[in-house]
Amino acid sequence: MPSRKWDLVIVGGGAGGLVLALELAKKGFKIAILDQKSTPEFLPRGEILQPNGLKILDQLGLLPELLDSDVYLNKAVHFFQISGGHLCTIDYSRLPAPYSYSLIVLPERVQKILLQKVSAAANIEIFWGTTFKELLWERARVIGVKGEHGGRALLFHAPMVVGADGIGSRVRSAFQIKHRTHAYADGYVTMVVDRPPGFKDDSRYYLGKGFIFGAFPVSSKKIYLFYLIPTNKLRKIQEKGIEHFKGKICSLHPEIRSLFSESLQGISSWDQTMFMRCFRVVCNRWVVSGGALLGDAVHAMNPHVAQGRNAAMEDGIALANVLEYCLEQGNFSQDTLSRYEVFRRMRVDTLQRLGDEMTFFWNSGIPPIAWLRERVFRSVHQQRNLHDKLLRTVAGLEVTPFGFSDRWKALCPW
Repeated sequence: MPSRKWDLVIVGGGAGGLVLALELAKKGFKIAILDQKSTPEFLPRGEILQPNGLKILDQLGLLPELLDSDVYLNKAVHFFQISGGHLCTIDYSRLPAPYSYSLIVLPERVQKILLQKVSAAANIEIFWGTTFKELLWERARVIGVKGEHGGRALLFHAPMVVGADGIGSRVRSAFQIKHRTHAYADGYVTMVVDRPPGFKDDSRYYLGKGFIFGAFPVSSKKIYLFYLIPTNKLRKIQEKGIEHFKGKICSLHPEIRSLFSESLQGISSWDQTMFMRCFRVVCNRWVVSGGALLGDAVHAMNPHVAQGRNAAMEDGIALANVLEYCLEQGNFSQDTLSRYEVFRRMRVDTLQRLGDEMTFFWNSGIPPIAWLRERVFRSVHQQRNLHDKLLRTVAGLEVTPFGFSDRWKALCPW
């Protein structure tokens, strides 16, 4: 059985794991990345790179290249009632320079530049199409991974293993870390269509009683659309056909019909869409002796906070700082690695709670709750202190819990 020694093995080739690998590769450490996919996977959806994620990409020297590509530099997000009327605008220009904006991109653009950087590093190797099978242990400490590629077993010996393998993490299970996975009742049908000529340079949410429709530009030619539906109704909606579904979207609001009916003609099959389920993952601990988790494997959160990839990249930087010390000292104990969890957990917990609050109010079809939601949106729009605190939190720059006084101001602005 072939065996090689590494300083670090990362299971999962997403953004968080790649950032971790790039940070440690700069120090000369040898890193193996295992990914069960045979090639990178690209999906019909967009995502937001928040200022905290932009800062990391800038530190890696990748932000200028991303800005030079065909992405959408986003300065504001507008919220409207589906029944008509403006609710709120989130204004990124109020953030301090140089990251007073977000980028809305196709996920493959970010993944592509990260993978190019990884490929250029002589001490990082990605093993595509390699499935994680089990951990290698020495007493109570992880010392490597057993993988499988094309039916052939491979051994990866390393003093440190990181699970970056997503919500259903098999590494987490192998670490025997207790966790709770909550599946939200609603998910999103997503698609990428041609950007309509009349669509201005802005990003939009349309909110109703149990309805959310979003339209975010991702490039000069494409726009990302997403529509909230209960997960248990997905099959019935699909059975009615894609044309019925497109008609349902266009019936939400006259502006939606006038802007997007032509673009939606390019969607002729459900295969051109995807359904994005939403989960929250909470773990009782993030590390074991010789092992750690990052990204969705340890703290998946509702996409309302738009921090998934950004938080994973922050995990990568924070864990790299701890692992540099561990690798130099040869100390991979759970106590030493727990510094990573201590540094990150409070910020992540705040974002997860905010995601739950947003889900309760934004997704609700109950009239009194929808009325409260619209009241809060208008308060945030009118009160700059509330707007700025919310924006700094979602932007990942200053993750601060919202206290009783903040909620009172939002509900009773007078």
